[in-house]
Amino acid sequence: SEDVHPFSVLRSQLLKHVRCTGKRVFAIMSVQPGNGKTHVAVNLAAAMARIHPTVLVELDLRRPSVGQCLGLPGFHAGIDDYLAGYVGLQETGIHIHGTDLTVHRVRNATPNPEALLSTSKLIEMTDALRNSEDQPICIIDTPPAVIHDDIMLIAPAVESIIMVVQEGRTSRRALTKTIKSLSPTPVIGTVLNMSISSPPQTSEYGDYFLLDTVHQSA
Repeated sequence: SEDVHPFSVLRSQLLKHVRCTGKRVFAIMSVQPGNGKTHVAVNLAAAMARIHPTVLVELDLRRPSVGQCLGLPGFHAGIDDYLAGYVGLQETGIHIHGTDLTVHRVRNATPNPEALLSTSKLIEMTDALRNSEDQPICIIDTPPAVIHDDIMLIAPAVESIIMVVQEGRTSRRALTKTIKSLSPTPVIGTVLNMSISSPPQTSEYGDYFLLDTVHQSA
């Protein structure tokens, strides 16, 4: 349908980037809350899983929403349990039946996640996913940049970043400042959500428009 077309295009460009660079661990980030990063992360992962093994990891520990969005069981161990050292990484994965998608969602919100994000567990997780035998593409849903310094702890563990911006709300200055702060982890592309200057594509989530396909940063 027209609603999924932007994610199919983004998927194709991301796969091209994977083939050219060999990098398979991507963070979906935004400057502010409410820009639609989780919507992009979940739908991109779902689109990718139709043709390639895919892992979706939620690292927005303060305001998790992936489990509710996908209707996942609340009793299952979450990535927060793994980061705290209570369980192994495999125990937090939930395979989505009928797809090639595995989801590691946050089970319980954590008001002060810095301790969890600053341990060696985060690097160990991305290394394990990167070296997995089936070579999955990993999509990581992260907190907004303006919420504390969580993404500064996450950025070194990922290989590339896709920024989600909202027209009329995300300022150029804030976006530029965020991209610079994430260096040396490259921002390889941008997605414009809820565009007010393009023909709307209405769905139950609102209006979304793909501004830019994934591109190699200079």
